[in-house]
Amino acid sequence: MWLAAIAMSAAAASAATLSVGSKRFTESYILGEIIKQTATAAGETTAAHSQGLGNTAIVLNALKGGNIDIYPEYTGTIAKEILKLDAVPPLSELNAKLAAIGLAAGVPRGFNNTYALAVRADDARAKGIAKLSDLKAHPELRLGLSQEFIGRADGWPGLKRAYDLPFATPRGLDHGHAYEAIA
Repeated sequence: MWLAAIAMSAAAASAATLSVGSKRFTESYILGEIIKQTATAAGETTAAHSQGLGNTAIVLNALKGGNIDIYPEYTGTIAKEILKLDAVPPLSELNAKLAAIGLAAGVPRGFNNTYALAVRADDARAKGIAKLSDLKAHPELRLGLSQEFIGRADGWPGLKRAYDLPFATPRGLDHGHAYEAIA
């Protein structure tokens, strides 16, 4: 999944102050700030950055409602969560589908946000966990995942199905708290 900025088709081009939004995780904060500073440095507009607005649904609603003009988003999220597609199409096709809802995606920037699961090293050694399929033998484990990952079709439901994992719905955690929870 590549990163693209997603924007209202007309609003961002005509706004006196470009309103940049971001989700509630570090990379989104940084990318939103890069968009803001790049727009300001270009000298054609001033820009303001509203950091940590929430998950995809919240930030997308802010965009559609005109509360923000642009935010960084992954093409996989655009395709699978916003447009409900089975695969990520080329940018031209993605934009044709976004145009139908008044949105557009910029040129992908080459960032990737691959999800990963983490387990304490001592637990992994003791239980013989070296790969995802090893989790199937350990239904006693408690999983903590971001709320967004739990709800994404290509997140927890897809992972559980692909590896036939025995876990019930994991506990929802904010990205920032996940590292603390495993310590």
